[in-house]
Order: sequence, then structure tokens, then C-alpha cells
Amino acid sequence: MTIPVKSIDEDKLYTDLGYRYQYLCDFIGITDKDIQLVHASAAVLGPKVDILVDAVYDQLFAFSSTKKVFFKERAKYDDPSSEVTLENYDLNKPQIGMRKSSLKRFIVGLVTKPYDERMLAELDRMGRIHTPKGGRTSINVELIHMQALLAFLQDALIAALFAYKNSAEEGSSKFDVEGTVRAFCKILAVQNQFISRWYEDPASRVNASPRLPALPVLPVLAVTGALTAGLTYLAMFK
Repeated sequence: MTIPVKSIDEDKLYTDLGYRYQYLCDFIGITDKDIQLVHASAAVLGPKVDILVDAVYDQLFAFSSTKKVFFKERAKYDDPSSEVTLENYDLNKPQIGMRKSSLKRFIVGLVTKPYDERMLAELDRMGRIHTPKGGRTSINVELIHMQALLAFLQDALIAALFAYKNSAEEGSSKFDVEGTVRAFCKILAVQNQFISRWYEDPASRVNASPRLPALPVLPVLAVTGALTAGLTYLAMFK
């Protein structure tokens, strides 16, 4: 059997965010139904966002490789007169409150806002702001830490979905947890690629400015994500 081959402009994958997104959707197989499931899960995940954000920052502060990113930025947000070390720098600092609020807005936006050109720009920004290649020379988070965080986040998100499915809450018995988890697996892969674009593009394309064309507002319109059905954090969401 001969399989029809779709021609891909590979250079355009690195310069046109809309083209990159559509390629990923086509290859991964993201459908309108996937996005409908993601939208429907907003009611499940919404009440858990604060718990989720706290868990993310607890994890970030548990390792020197990620905590030092915030420690190095402390002078911009915290009292410069306070004497702190990496070890005693805590989660109560003004910088962390600000960053927690930012993460919360991002997660909520992923499950509530239309997936238009502004959302594509926001997904891309998540990679750009964490590397000097995006113009922020004071922050350089290596890809391994970005992907470790994404894996932690996805595990906690799916744990929350399973916790809801296994609960006695209204609507839980009819909740399509399998379909929702599969949808999240596909969608978070898009976010991952928009982040890794700033780290892994071929050298000849790394400095290309992404073009953001006007996109039609499709039913495939909102994202949040998770890849694996980790149950490690179930107790946190019960």
C-alpha cells in the first residue's frame, strides 16, 4: 500500500508558529474532540489550581538546580538588605508570590482561552523567557530542568483527573478520564515543542524570528497538558 506523502516546508517549522502548530496537530492527531475534552476538564482542574501551583514550587525549591534560578533573580523583587543564602531562601518571598500568580494565570488560560495567535505566542513565550536566546540574559534555565518541571506538572494534572474520576463527586461517574488523558498527552506535546524550539532548533535557524500569522479561530482552541497517568499525587487532590 502506498501512503500519500504530505510535503512539509521544514524551514517554515522554525519561523512560522502557526505552521509549526498545525504540523504538530496533524502529525500527533489532535482533533476537535480532544480539545472539547480539555475544555470540559477545566471544571475539574480549576478548583485544584492553587494546590497544583504550590506543589510545583515546592518541587522547584527542593533541588538546587532549579531553586538557584529564583535565588539569582531575588534582587529584582525582594528586599536587597535581607541576608539570605540558597539554603534559607524561602517560598514566602515577594518574587515567589508573583511567579506563583503568573503560573496560575497561565494554567487557567490554557484551559479557558481560545487557541488563537495570542495563545500561540504565549506558548512560545514559555520557552523564550527561560533562555538567553530569547533576549533575557539574566535567566538561563537548561532544557533538562524545563522538561523535568513539565513532567512533574503533567503527572500532577493527570493525578487530579484520576482522583476526580475515582471520587463520588457529581458527574465523576460519566467523566471520560481515558479520553481526557489521551487529549492531554497530545496537547502537552505541543507545549513541549514550543518550549524546546528555543533550545533545539538547528543552529542556522535558531535566531530566526517566528512569524505569527492571523489564525482562524477553530474548535481546536484551548490547551493544558499531561502525558502520563501518574498516581503519585492522588492523595493531594482527594
